Amino acid sequence: MAKKILIVDDEPDVLKMEVFRVKKMGHEVFTATNGQEALEMIRDKKPDLVLLDVRLPGMMGTEVCSRVKNDEILKAIPVILVTASSETVAGKKEECKADDYILKPFEVEELIQKITKFLGT
Repeated sequence: MAKKILIVDDEPDVLKMEVFRVKKMGHEVFTATNGQEALEMIRDKKPDLVLLDVRLPGMMGTEVCSRVKNDEILKAIPVILVTASSETVAGKKEECKADDYILKPFEVEELIQKITKFLGT
């Protein structure tokens, strides 16, 4: 059964690639390109998983993640941070209570593995 996945990234090429791969896995995909839009989509769509870029216009991905993880209704939704900054990602993951992270640039297999880890598909 298809799961609902929200992909949040402000880089059009990265977003397009992620959407393509996740749809190819058979999942329903929603997208957002900034932090506020992401938060609204999470509240509205209640996705089964969120792939969340750390650096976003308006509201950083870590702030979006913190708000989701501190919300009783939303906190069970797995959030995977997506970032190019390997230096601080582990600390950011802990700080905002993200479930996992993936470093850009990443291999498609790694993306699929992370999604499968949380959705079992």
